[in-house]
Amino acid sequence: MYALSSPDSATEPLSFVNCTMNERPQRIIMWLNQSFLLPEDAEFQSAPFQVCFTSLRNAGQLCIKIKPGGEITVNTDDIDLAGDIIQSMASFLAIEDLQVEADFPAYFEELRKVLVKVDEQHTVNQRLTADMAEHSNLIRSMLVQAEDARLLGDMKNMKTRYSELYDLNRDLINQYKIRCNNHTELLNNLKAVNQAIQRAGRLR
Repeated sequence: MYALSSPDSATEPLSFVNCTMNERPQRIIMWLNQSFLLPEDAEFQSAPFQVCFTSLRNAGQLCIKIKPGGEITVNTDDIDLAGDIIQSMASFLAIEDLQVEADFPAYFEELRKVLVKVDEQHTVNQRLTADMAEHSNLIRSMLVQAEDARLLGDMKNMKTRYSELYDLNRDLINQYKIRCNNHTELLNNLKAVNQAIQRAGRLR
């Protein structure tokens, strides 16, 4: 829920969505009245005008500016809220496709960090896969050597090979656990990227 606040006292968020709608300001005012609990004495001039709200849940700021020519700017640091507003406005005004300009610096910086992690985890996953393949080949080779030593009655060499096999197998299991954890983190980060794409998609 949002409470109306004075544009003069409100701290304008750095993040924004900007678009142009070929609609009369009165229609946008109708949408505002339908979407927000505005005081009965609230009056807006035709254009330009600005209306600001404060979230009663987290004190976040929301400012909506209407300029001549149908240019609309929504300032909020909440990308989900911005998407909801654009979708609601487009639905009310029956607009199917809307060209927007959006900038959410903090949000996209976090997304950039996630993408860096995805790249790093993919590299680690490739290296671990190659290491596991190499260990598997070594294990097969040592199994053959251990079996040859057994057939030749070379117990000392056979014990040495089986001891090395034990160590290699333990390393392989540890690598598998690391690879599983890395893969889980990679999937979680890819899911976060997918959600970010969906959120950005709601801005248009």
